Amino acid sequence: MRKHFHKILFIGTIAVMVVFLVQTFTGVVRLEPLHGVTIETEKPRLTLTNYVDGSFQSNADKYLQEHFGFREWLIRAYNQYLWSFFRETSNSYVVRGKKDWLYEDVQVRDHYESLMYQHTEDTAAMRKTFETEALRLWKVQQLLEEYNIHLFVIINPGKNVIYPEYLPKNRMFFHPEGIHAYDYYKRMFDKLGINYIDNVAVFQKAKDSVDYPLYSKTGAHWSNIASIYVFDSIIRYMENLGDQNLVNLDIGEKYQAKPRQPDNDLEELLNLFFPIKTQPYWYAYVKAEEDTTAVKPYFLTIGDSYFWNFVYNIPLQDIFRYYPYWYYNYIVHFDSANTATSDLDLEQELMRTDYIMLTYSTTQLYDLGSKFLSRALLHLCYDKAAIESAAHCLVSSIRSNPKLYAKILEYAKESQKNLEEVLYGDAVYLLLENPEEYFEDLKGNHLPVSRNKDLVSIRKKWSANRP
Repeated sequence: MRKHFHKILFIGTIAVMVVFLVQTFTGVVRLEPLHGVTIETEKPRLTLTNYVDGSFQSNADKYLQEHFGFREWLIRAYNQYLWSFFRETSNSYVVRGKKDWLYEDVQVRDHYESLMYQHTEDTAAMRKTFETEALRLWKVQQLLEEYNIHLFVIINPGKNVIYPEYLPKNRMFFHPEGIHAYDYYKRMFDKLGINYIDNVAVFQKAKDSVDYPLYSKTGAHWSNIASIYVFDSIIRYMENLGDQNLVNLDIGEKYQAKPRQPDNDLEELLNLFFPIKTQPYWYAYVKAEEDTTAVKPYFLTIGDSYFWNFVYNIPLQDIFRYYPYWYYNYIVHFDSANTATSDLDLEQELMRTDYIMLTYSTTQLYDLGSKFLSRALLHLCYDKAAIESAAHCLVSSIRSNPKLYAKILEYAKESQKNLEEVLYGDAVYLLLENPEEYFEDLKGNHLPVSRNKDLVSIRKKWSANRP
């Protein structure tokens, strides 16, 4: 045996290499793909140009690093090794807590340190931001009510708020004295009379009385079954807010099943070989009640990823005539082309809507509205001509500022963009970012006097065209 050891080792090595090469080029063994967001390198095509300049080799190396045979197995094996022997995760986004509970890194930070430090070190500046956004919210809510459009907020607890007992020990964060968005906004909402649902208080009260988990052990968001009961309460809240009869939910019996998105979304990001031992995953049968007297309103949602649980579990198409989801006020889901919100005609979008829901968890509440409120406030008070006129005045102001103008000029040259378009785009951005600085009527705590008169006819058009 010793005599032939080196031959056996050589043949075995060659065999392993051949197996890996065959898998690399044929993919004969079907493997479960890795979870998570990745940007794959495009397979390079050999040309004389990229061969001569050496780019083909570098791109080919990068491509093969992402597509070698059994890559998925090897990565899962390494991740399992870290998990089992060192209690570590290979994904910095996922934190392992006590009894193998999983949390987002931002949820751990939120518990031990105010997330304001991700935005500013200055508590006065953070407080000013919260006050500004709360006032904008109140003004937009009041202005929309003039068109019988109802704006409201739902505040959702992070997993760390409801299950802090499984969080890992703190070794990283040491600034608990900062301002917390939830505490500050709750006081402001009560003071200003903002329409909102405080699911933080609801979940904290329900934690020890419900017979299902409000959050799964291996997920970042509220459990699917919890989201069902939340949306049932949202519908009833909307009925009261708009004095309308809406289609209600018929929630059937609970049952256990294999995990569904996003109940195990954090575990999937770990890409382990073996599943994490966890408690049962609960679900419920849901359908819309048949009610010929109910209305189906236009329902716009702006907010974070907690809304996806409603998408997975609620028959939204049977309750609403139109239900676009502006994900962080960036991309529109459930329209024909996943349009960017910056490309929308905001006047049309606002006036076609009956209910607008802002939904944010406690870890995302620091960016309440995701810049929607300032833009909505501007368009509710001023027509396009007035906004365009203000933008042109601001362009002139930028031109008169040598340092700022020089920077914009340099950017336009480097990006090979038209200077006038860059100037106008920057002016519009400044207006939308801080409209109070450029429109006197928007300042202060009072409701603006100015109104965009074009909205009346737009609202009538959409109302007349409804079935």
